[in-house]
Amino acid sequence: MNISRTARNVVACVFLLLSVLLGTMAMAGSKAVGLIDTPEPLQRILAPLAVDPALRQALPQELSATLSARITEEISLPSILLIPLERATTIAAGALLDTPSFATSWEQTVETSRADFVKRLDAAAAAPEDTEQVSLRLDVAPLVGSGYEALHSSLAGSRLGALLPNTLNVPPTVLDTGWPQVSQLPTETLNSWLALARGWGWFAAGAVLAAVLGLLSGIGAGRRTAVLIAGAAAVVLGGILRARFSSLLAAGTQDAHAQGTSVESLVTTALITGLRGELGSITTILIGAGFVVVLGSVGWLWARSKVVRAPRAS
Repeated sequence: MNISRTARNVVACVFLLLSVLLGTMAMAGSKAVGLIDTPEPLQRILAPLAVDPALRQALPQELSATLSARITEEISLPSILLIPLERATTIAAGALLDTPSFATSWEQTVETSRADFVKRLDAAAAAPEDTEQVSLRLDVAPLVGSGYEALHSSLAGSRLGALLPNTLNVPPTVLDTGWPQVSQLPTETLNSWLALARGWGWFAAGAVLAAVLGLLSGIGAGRRTAVLIAGAAAVVLGGILRARFSSLLAAGTQDAHAQGTSVESLVTTALITGLRGELGSITTILIGAGFVVVLGSVGWLWARSKVVRAPRAS
């Protein structure tokens, strides 16, 4: 009888620990799939950059150079107009940031960049031996297009404006952030994680089933002890994940800072800061819920011990 009781409580503990692990995988998977496959999370992370003073200082220089190069590739201009063109594109790129269309163009840039990243990840998963490390590339083509509209409008009636076409063909124009690097997160590893993450619904269902089986398997104080152990495991797992996330993202932040105040470094820093918050919410839930379960289990055990001792005292 005692062996059977002990065995059931051990099984309960195993099931509850499995529930914690599967629940963590479900939360992390759901968060990862949301970040990769849906536009909203990345917009939430990178949209505030549209009003960031550092970006507003660095972006016009990048757009002006890209816009000038694109115009001279598209049409042949007299050499005497090249300096006025450079000056005009600089003014137009700076003015773009104060127009209502800039926020919309920035949102398009963020979404186009996300879609490009996912497309290249899928290609790498299909042919891992033929692809290089996939990093986030910022496609500024929507911003260049809006900058050209501002430029064309500002030059209306001038000699230079008369030579410019009404519309400019702007192909994808990418600024490679270089993150994540292969030393931090190889593309093959990232794709493996995402393959698991997309099954987060099954992990969630398994976590619920394991929790129910664990609670049904335990007997008496053994069940309460198993719940206590599971709560402590959630706290420990949350701490380990937080340390792992911090280490991974800290390396990316150092690389971004090494790039100075370029557009790429500003985007990388904002992205890593946002990811730290998104992924940190998982560890906060784990640690907080684990502490609640531990405290509840201790109180449960203490209250039960009082009930058991009461008849003996009488």
